[in-house]
Amino acid sequence: MSRAFVKEDGEAEQFREWHEQERRLEEWLAIQKKKLAVLESDPKAGKMDQKKRSEWIEDTRADIEKTEKRLQELKKAREKSSP
Repeated sequence: MSRAFVKEDGEAEQFREWHEQERRLEEWLAIQKKKLAVLESDPKAGKMDQKKRSEWIEDTRADIEKTEKRLQELKKAREKSSP
């Protein structure tokens, strides 16, 4: 098999992996943003233990920030490898 085909297959596989990872991160980010919105504004959330609610809000915001940063890094890496 030609090295060119092997290289193309490797690049295609890497692209698919990046794309799949990006899709999973975007789905997770959407879930976390929805969770944060519920924690911040749902009337039922106001009835829960406020200390626990504050901790969850803080944790969720941190996770959103971390996920957004990872998505940016992934997109930059993909752009650098594109011809």
